[in-house]
Amino acid sequence: MKLKIIPADSKSALKEFIQLPPRLYREYPTFTPPLTMERKGIFDPEKSPFFTHGRAQYWLAYHNGQAVGRISAQIDNSQPEEIFGNTGLFGSLDAIDDIDVVRALLDQAEAWLKEQGVDYAFGPCTLSMNEEPGLLVEGQNEPPLIMAPWHPPYLAAHIEACGYPQCRELHYWRFNVTDENIDSARQVKLPDSSRLNIQIRPLNMANLREEVEVIRKVYNDAWSDNWGFVPIQSEDLEGISKDLKHFLNKDCGLFVEMDGKTVGVAMFIPNLFEVTADLGANPSLLGWGKLGYRMFRHRFRSGRVILLGVLSEYRHSMRGAMIAMAMIDAIIARRSSHDLDWIEAGWVLDNNKPLQKILEQFNFTITRTLRLYKKSI
Repeated sequence: MKLKIIPADSKSALKEFIQLPPRLYREYPTFTPPLTMERKGIFDPEKSPFFTHGRAQYWLAYHNGQAVGRISAQIDNSQPEEIFGNTGLFGSLDAIDDIDVVRALLDQAEAWLKEQGVDYAFGPCTLSMNEEPGLLVEGQNEPPLIMAPWHPPYLAAHIEACGYPQCRELHYWRFNVTDENIDSARQVKLPDSSRLNIQIRPLNMANLREEVEVIRKVYNDAWSDNWGFVPIQSEDLEGISKDLKHFLNKDCGLFVEMDGKTVGVAMFIPNLFEVTADLGANPSLLGWGKLGYRMFRHRFRSGRVILLGVLSEYRHSMRGAMIAMAMIDAIIARRSSHDLDWIEAGWVLDNNKPLQKILEQFNFTITRTLRLYKKSI
């Protein structure tokens, strides 16, 4: 196949880059395109918070004048070298079912990363580990979930055939809100809050900016020594809280306090695909009207825990495990009271046995698996 790879540098090329997956995957009934407007907030350098701490280059692959694939390569300056080494990222890899297209795109991304002076290519990440990392290898038939990428089954085989060894897997864990699961969760032996001297409080919506900053600081401390950790920057969470403000309520945030100090945090976001899934990537005027109405009237039935962490001083301790259990129990109790059908927590590293054990105790099960690759270049 004769291919032409060109940078997506212009506004029109960026538009095609953003809108390509809905065209490539329109024949897949389980693919649900996100809104183009939302994707602009991720990819447009003028809007995306990623570009306050990183740089990226986009490309499109053409065959006979038709776009057949895309890819990005990026450098995230907030990525700790002691965890990742001298590593650059690739991501946004979407293509037709043709290994020549995938190989040409990966070659282009590698060439750019070499020019940046890095030794390894790692990904896929759109655009960083704190946004949408990983290639979906299991769970294509699950309902769409906010901030969870979707890929067709053939992409993993093509990436691996291009010499990319598997690095790690990330799992999404779901709790189905059924009477049976709730009863089972209530049987879990929980720590005595009074004995631990902890209090659990919800999000203070009147001070959302300050509350989100507390979540960010505790989360960064909690996961600082973990594989794949990239500290969340203020602007990253500020963008999320700003975009989702109208969909949040006090129970979307959870703070565990001990002697007046915040020792654990969690953040839950509603699954916006519930109100956008049937509108397409670019809604009509009527579609936008429907979305506006749903923003104020819709009762969400699903959502995702995007952040959960306990201060590092309690890591690998019984007290830390007890704080984590108390948080998960509170999440189930509070979100169940909102008549949700399911809650999904992700991502969770494949080797994070302590957290996996706690999730299993509460009857969470794995529903999606995403794979990461790392190659010496």
